[in-house]
Amino acid sequence: MAKKIFITKADGETEQFDIQKLISSLEKAQGSKKTVQEVSRNVQGNLRPGMSTDQIYRKAFSALKKLERPVAARYSMKRAILDLGPSGFPFEDFVAEIFRAKGLSVERGKIMQGSCAEHEVDIVASSDKSFAVGEIKFHNDLGLKSDLKVALYVHSRVEDLRKHRIRHGERPIDEGWLITNTSFTRAAIQYAQCAGLKTIGWTYPRYGNLQDLIEETRLHPITCLTSLTQGDKIALMQKGIVLCKSIDENQRALSTAGITGGKLIRALDEGKKLCGI
Repeated sequence: MAKKIFITKADGETEQFDIQKLISSLEKAQGSKKTVQEVSRNVQGNLRPGMSTDQIYRKAFSALKKLERPVAARYSMKRAILDLGPSGFPFEDFVAEIFRAKGLSVERGKIMQGSCAEHEVDIVASSDKSFAVGEIKFHNDLGLKSDLKVALYVHSRVEDLRKHRIRHGERPIDEGWLITNTSFTRAAIQYAQCAGLKTIGWTYPRYGNLQDLIEETRLHPITCLTSLTQGDKIALMQKGIVLCKSIDENQRALSTAGITGGKLIRALDEGKKLCGI
């Protein structure tokens, strides 16, 4: 019987290492059977009690980069979202682009009147069939979660906006959203389910979560490209380039950021394989 090895999660809790979770994440990143087997063996062979999930991720990512860069980019997506920056604004723009790709009309940072107060709403998404308002919560630490206080606060704002629109005969709000790049506490999920607040996290809900939406729309952040340095990515985001697919149509911006020659070719090639540019 294999020896049980306990590892440390991002939130500080410990759990037994499950090789199947690693295999599933590698398969979801579209790794070939050979790559999945090789990386899994590499990680398992270097596993030590008490290792953090971040250390395990780095070992897997390092092995993947040598085998299949586009797979490594998909596997690193959760960390790539963190690299969008501490301000959270690039993440909000990124989320808006995802919903535009799904055919919704999207507005960002809109000032809306509520029944009791005026609110700046992170995202307003509408179509012929639905009208939704949402709050986008960016966490720059994978161990942080959106908790009950956040869910209460967002739901309260949505209800204030809903009452005003009903009172003044404006188009009613069909859904209130709370979107985060990490996860939610159990209490937040329980409250949101009871109150009718739609919550979207990295792997929550089981279907239609943020990870699913990224793969479905093929809108990957510029930060997932393994062929660019962190400095390259920051320079591009400062020029308003947040999406991987945007690099092909903004080659001049890449050149002014010092991304030329072989590095430019590698970035475009990786972007093509990953995002279909």
